[in-house]
Amino acid sequence: MKSVSIIIPAYNEEAKLAPTVNFALTSLSKNNISDFEILIFNDASTDRTGEVADELAKKHFQIKVIHNPKNMNLGFNFVRGIALATKEFVGMVPGDNEMDPETLDNVFNALGQADIVLTYIQNPQVRPWGRRFLSATYIIIINTAFGFKMRYYNGGCYFKTIMVKKVPVYTHGFAYMTEILVKLLKSGATYVEVPMVNRARERGATKAFRLKNIISVFKTFLTLFWEVQILRKRVKLE
Repeated sequence: MKSVSIIIPAYNEEAKLAPTVNFALTSLSKNNISDFEILIFNDASTDRTGEVADELAKKHFQIKVIHNPKNMNLGFNFVRGIALATKEFVGMVPGDNEMDPETLDNVFNALGQADIVLTYIQNPQVRPWGRRFLSATYIIIINTAFGFKMRYYNGGCYFKTIMVKKVPVYTHGFAYMTEILVKLLKSGATYVEVPMVNRARERGATKAFRLKNIISVFKTFLTLFWEVQILRKRVKLE
């Protein structure tokens, strides 16, 4: 029987956190997953997100809430969630309730088929052309540098918990998922890819392509290339 740890990072999501949790609970039930835990990270929110999270934890014993004293960003919360996870598989559901239900169903159905379940964007046309171009360029660079043929590196990935806990992660920036995936795949981890429907953003523009974040991604790439391709360091999966 499958068991899953779901990480839900939330920053100022007081209106969307409860619907996100309900969405996750519904999908778990629909896919007959009764052994699970939900780790909510209140990332130093300035609204009622923390209170909402605590109220949800009182209603559902499977929910645990972690209150960050200061904003730590998505990468930190995911890596910290991996460290705290106790179930067989671990992955993330964003706290903004913008994940398409079909995507999570696809992921849950694929659990156990490989060490990693990867998602790729099925409808990239909903994104601005500039972001599509930069994203496609990034994928080509990573695939070329490390010898992969992946469709996407920043989707909602689910991992065998015992395996991903062994991965040393040195960045909490936008390339954190790339670092985890490259280190695991180069070490021999297996994967299966499933489609996800990408929703148009309801608010604001992505921060991924701000100059400081691009510099952070570039530094992570260079460090990762040196460690994995030059020094040929590998994660002991067994």
